[in-house]
Amino acid sequence: MHVLIAGGSRGIGLACTKLFASKGDNVSVIYNNTPIESSSNITAFKCDVSDPEQVKDTVSKITDTNGSIDSLVYSSGIALTGLVTDFSADNYRKITDTNYGGLFFITHEVIPQMVRNQKGTITAISSMWGQTGSSCESLYAASKGAVDAYIKSLAKELGPSNIRVNAVSPGVVDTDMMKEYSDEDKEALKDETPLGRIGTPSEIAHVVYYLSTESSSFITGQIIGVNGGFLI
Repeated sequence: MHVLIAGGSRGIGLACTKLFASKGDNVSVIYNNTPIESSSNITAFKCDVSDPEQVKDTVSKITDTNGSIDSLVYSSGIALTGLVTDFSADNYRKITDTNYGGLFFITHEVIPQMVRNQKGTITAISSMWGQTGSSCESLYAASKGAVDAYIKSLAKELGPSNIRVNAVSPGVVDTDMMKEYSDEDKEALKDETPLGRIGTPSEIAHVVYYLSTESSSFITGQIIGVNGGFLI
């Protein structure tokens, strides 16, 4: 299976890269600021996913190098904390163009391949804040809410072409984004999680892998919470 992982060089995306590669899949990784070394079945491509022209060129290079894309995993994303009155128009554009815009730009280029092949899977990394909203993370939460709506819409649109589209919606996970939180806030989030701990990128990656295989052949249009029971 040829899988394209956007944002596959760090955090949840990196965990996905390692898992798919360990299963023997052919993995193409898009990265921007955090390089990743290519290996026998991992090929790295630098691209700013918020730039549609870069995305178009990069997907073309990926297809020329590794063939048609069977599965797309979109894990590119950025977060920003602060009061809504502190955010600027540039903040809005950066978060929106990366977290949601990049997903649109990449799917716009990948979907025609999948439609021609009459098969494929698309899995986006969302966030539980996209469902609940989050104080001091309004732009981030809104961008993830857009991801959820887009995923559901694509699932309806692409189902007749045998293309399954889902999102994994993590709870509190140990990634670089957690650096935005104080130790006190982290402990409070643990306390609010019924399992009493922070999740790991690997735990999210295993759900992504499941959604990308035939084991989940009748699952589409779902926003699957992997949050330790935080949202019950």
